[in-house]
Amino acid sequence: MSITTIWRVLNNNIEDLSIKRGIEIPMIQRDYAQGRKNDKANEIRKVFINNLRLGIESVLNASKEPMELDFIYGYVDTEVFIPLDGQQRLTTLYLLHWYLAFKQGILSHYHKPFSKFSYQTRQSSADFLKQLNNGLNEKDHYEIFENNRSFESVITDKNWYFVSWRYDLTIQSAITMLDEIHQAFNPSSISFENIIDEEKPCIVFNFLDIRDFGLSDDLYIKMNARGKPLTNFENLKAELGKFIETSGFNENYHYTLNHIEGEKAVNVETYFVTKIDTDWTNYFWEYRNRQTNEFDDMLLNLLAFVSLNETAANDYTAFDTKLKELDKHGSELSYYKFNSLDLLGETAIITYIDVLDLLVSNERLNKDYFNDESKLNKTAIIDAAFEENFKARYPQRILFYALFKFLIANRETLDPVELAKWDRLINNLVSNTIYNTPRDFHDSLQATNELIQNYSGDIYNTFLESNITGFDTQQIKEEKLKILLLQSTEDWRALIVEAEAHQYLNGQIMFILAFSGIYNQYLSADEKLKPEAFYQSAKQYFNKFKAMFQPSGLREFENELFRRALLAKGFYFIYSGNFSLIIDNDRDISWKRILKETGNQSQTHYDQARSCLKMLFDEVDENEIEGSLKQIIKTHQATDWQKDMIENPLLMKLSYRKYVKFLHNGNVYILRTSRYNKYADPEMRSLLLKEALIKKGFAEDDIELGYIENLNQYGITRIKRLKPQVVFNHDENNKYLFKQKGKASYETSSRSKMVNFIVEHFL
Repeated sequence: MSITTIWRVLNNNIEDLSIKRGIEIPMIQRDYAQGRKNDKANEIRKVFINNLRLGIESVLNASKEPMELDFIYGYVDTEVFIPLDGQQRLTTLYLLHWYLAFKQGILSHYHKPFSKFSYQTRQSSADFLKQLNNGLNEKDHYEIFENNRSFESVITDKNWYFVSWRYDLTIQSAITMLDEIHQAFNPSSISFENIIDEEKPCIVFNFLDIRDFGLSDDLYIKMNARGKPLTNFENLKAELGKFIETSGFNENYHYTLNHIEGEKAVNVETYFVTKIDTDWTNYFWEYRNRQTNEFDDMLLNLLAFVSLNETAANDYTAFDTKLKELDKHGSELSYYKFNSLDLLGETAIITYIDVLDLLVSNERLNKDYFNDESKLNKTAIIDAAFEENFKARYPQRILFYALFKFLIANRETLDPVELAKWDRLINNLVSNTIYNTPRDFHDSLQATNELIQNYSGDIYNTFLESNITGFDTQQIKEEKLKILLLQSTEDWRALIVEAEAHQYLNGQIMFILAFSGIYNQYLSADEKLKPEAFYQSAKQYFNKFKAMFQPSGLREFENELFRRALLAKGFYFIYSGNFSLIIDNDRDISWKRILKETGNQSQTHYDQARSCLKMLFDEVDENEIEGSLKQIIKTHQATDWQKDMIENPLLMKLSYRKYVKFLHNGNVYILRTSRYNKYADPEMRSLLLKEALIKKGFAEDDIELGYIENLNQYGITRIKRLKPQVVFNHDENNKYLFKQKGKASYETSSRSKMVNFIVEHFL
């Protein structure tokens, strides 16, 4: 066995061996694979080439020891070296030497040694290597290095390149590898002379002639029967260990490992590589795929999740860019991807280690905390970090970040009461903040860090004394008031706990505080807060809410009683593309959004809606909700289209998504979706006219509605077998118009008169 270089082998410069014919890859070897175009090969190729460049630069610039490529096994036969293991590394090294010589235009000076590398696997592979040494000229050099053409485009354009070679995997891999080497080494100052310097070798390997040990070719079969290829995480694990070892922070943290003689202090790299193969792996084994027993992807996904969060906390623009880059490729994670996107910083790696340690911790306090899901669904939060999902997911990310950062910062002084407070506070803040951009996400992470950094034993007091932004402004004010109320009386504490636990509210109870009046007193700060004076009112509002809302949203009242009664209090609709009658779940047009905006004194968009809602709450009897709603409807004073909609529940029922559209001519359309479609969405008065005709004796199928092209309006298009045209508000005159071919038109502003006219002529 000897330590040598590929250049020595190609130049027959190995002591006690005659290798005049160079290196020949034998038939028993597979094709050259490091240049294949798949995710696994991409990862191996990029990491290997990058490591080669870094290894060479460390020798040249820092006088480090040569980079070692481990053992290369084989034997010498008829003055040619036959490698049995290491042919992938040898081929890549050969292509690297060839590239640097070609780059400097000195390939012809070294024709003899470069001609001594060949493949026995296919004649086409051997022929390609011969052409590679003879078939490129100065024009090709110019195209590649000046016109930025790829090796692939130049080589496949040559007249000596056979079309059939596209099916030779070794040839295709070699061409791909040349482009990879070009990308990594073209900007570098590394020269051909650098890597063939015998006095200061850059890359070496252990050359082992197996026949010196009485072994034969069947060793190859055994050596390559190791099972499945290394997974991406196994590759990353090895590379990350090296990365940490050479980092500037490897000795800056104090970790300990259990040793036969007790605890032993170790650096970051030793701790990482030990724990990743023991405790952490044991934890993820429980999450494994039961069919394949694989779990590595979850470790990779967790690292990506943590790293992206750390990026966002510092630079939201970088977070957005890196997230899109990962999402764009949709391929497997790898060390190369992490490294190329600069996701392996000190903070990310240390946080990753801390998170894993907390997950596997057997300390009773930690285990009890993770099992307590009364305020935070910790299982869902943690599992979300294991998913291969390169989307923003801002709330999930912030909750994960807040949960673990608080634990990490206070690991020596954890208190169950404080942990419960933190869970409640951060859940309320995050769940009720709207996240539109990476900047919003970043601001919440910064606010979370500020609270943790200022924490001194009572998170509620820390929050009260803070001036943080970064979460919804209304929710911050709400949380500060609720802390004061929680600390005031047992009645208020019980009410807040119950109200926050309502699944539809999920911690946001502003309407109770605003409707009762205590929120205004809190904002005025003119006098000392008097919680007891507002408690009964707040309790009544919550009781009414419970009678009208269920965990998923508004109760399904018969005949749309709630919305009709609310409309009787005024025009409460909210505009979002079109006007909405309000639905259960939406960022802008949900009941939850209106309930939240009851405390917003600066936003006029919701003024009318919250005013109507308070009037309705004030008027209903919590013990007789439906009777109260019916009475409000019965005594309404609305006119025009509002009168029609309040008195005819059909109209609200037909709006599947609870949208209506008001055209400039005064017509009201009941929309099937959020967008108006003149061919599908019926006009309100036409619907009511049809319903009135049915009540008079027409069958449902006797009346057909649709869009009338020549009148440019929606209306009745068929009555039984005849096709008259009946529309409302034609020419914006607020009248019904009846037209039938060959007969005089009929107009009236009265729906009942139009009904009687149609009954007289068609029933």
